[in-house]
Amino acid sequence: MKTLALVGGDLALGEGGYRTVTGAPRIRQDLGLALAEPFGHDPYHPEFGSVLASHIGEPLTAELELLVRSEIVRVIQQYVDAQQAQIAADALSRSRSRFSYQDVVKEVTSIETSLQYDTLKVTIALKTQSGATVKVLRTVTT
Repeated sequence: MKTLALVGGDLALGEGGYRTVTGAPRIRQDLGLALAEPFGHDPYHPEFGSVLASHIGEPLTAELELLVRSEIVRVIQQYVDAQQAQIAADALSRSRSRFSYQDVVKEVTSIETSLQYDTLKVTIALKTQSGATVKVLRTVTT
């Protein structure tokens, strides 16, 4: 499934119009946006976003690492659930699926976090249904 490409938060222009992304770049963009958006900020999608930025400045503890990881897992699970709901809706309506195997997240292979002062760095490795590995890097600062 194609979606509009963003560069620095703006729509990216290409030949004859706006650029689109699919596959690994789309997954990176979608999850990067979800992790950066403040949770509940979008009135039309109140469950979208994350609370990662609220952890900036807190003392680095094992509990904080678990909170960050659980938030990342929640965001990814929400993304996977939305994909599965759209796939099911397409199947029920006997429509062609909006997704290719490159667009669908199969599993999370690793989550790494690094907290330093006012910066949180997150690296997520995912596998798609096609077997491709996708790395999502996100840095959150206050």
